[in-house]
Amino acid sequence: MPVSISILAILVQLTFAQETRVITITEPGVYELSDLFKQADTVALVKVVSGDTETYSVAVYKAEIVKSFKGAAVGETIYFGPFLGERLGWEYVLFLRNVAKPIVPKTASNGGYGTVHYSEVFDEGYSSMMVSYECVFDGKDTAQQCDDGVRVCTDYIRLPKTVRAFPPVTENTPFGCRWVRKSVFVSLLEDLANSKK
Repeated sequence: MPVSISILAILVQLTFAQETRVITITEPGVYELSDLFKQADTVALVKVVSGDTETYSVAVYKAEIVKSFKGAAVGETIYFGPFLGERLGWEYVLFLRNVAKPIVPKTASNGGYGTVHYSEVFDEGYSSMMVSYECVFDGKDTAQQCDDGVRVCTDYIRLPKTVRAFPPVTENTPFGCRWVRKSVFVSLLEDLANSKK
């Protein structure tokens, strides 16, 4: 009996010594591409130039706008996050929501980018779409099969039925992600941008 009492006392002390945190687990939404476009404050093709996971309470990436579809100007520098895994030097199509307050470094001596206006990737990270040269497309020869593509997780982002994704939706893929030719995807976004004017 004395052993179980002392174990209980240790557990009680550990419970009081630890900080309590609330963790919320959420599922990504399923969006039509046009609805994702409407929900975003900024839609742009960007090149990630750097990232900081040390200075801020979340990962913050610095990117340059290569092509803007909504809410930004070409050549503008933006800061976004909070998800880890964006590749430095790579292009992404981002659908971002503005955060009301600028993001501030954790400590004044560790400046990072300083205090910056920050935008969030939303839908549990699925509103960030990597651009990469891939050899997964249809065609008779390698020149037709290889092209710049945008990785769209079609289980969560629904494309118009006229848009072909590779591999086809009949094949299982990690996280339901497939490739769409970059030229086709950019054209879709241009059409959405023009329809909002």
